[in-house]
Amino acid sequence: MVPVDGEKLHEARRKRFWLILGGLGVLGAITGAVGQFAIEAGGAGSFPAWAITAGGIGVIIVAILVAYGSWRFFASVDELELADNLWGSLVGFYWYAILFPAWWALNKLGWAPALDHWGIFGSSMIVAALVYFYRKWRRR
Repeated sequence: MVPVDGEKLHEARRKRFWLILGGLGVLGAITGAVGQFAIEAGGAGSFPAWAITAGGIGVIIVAILVAYGSWRFFASVDELELADNLWGSLVGFYWYAILFPAWWALNKLGWAPALDHWGIFGSSMIVAALVYFYRKWRRR
């Protein structure tokens, strides 16, 4: 069977969707690997000034590219994908907004260890992803 125009358009949008998502993933993996290398090498104090400057500029460039890639992603998806992302983002944000002050308060009362900002961030991302994939799974 020969695909009709609507099927071709859908396939092109799907391909662009995975290309943008894959690009953001690769960018994140590279950034994480470079950051981990810098941490294991002893942090900023063990690098020359030019490398620290280049690293700072690199962080800014990556942040701009991720923001642009995210904007392109949301501009290219349909309303169902957008709704799934919005639900995942909202629940992840609420997880963070509830967990952070609760952990802080429990720490002040002596009931919890010191705040683990990366743990809170990571758990928020995991919760957001779980909600996103649950909505995808439920719709199929």
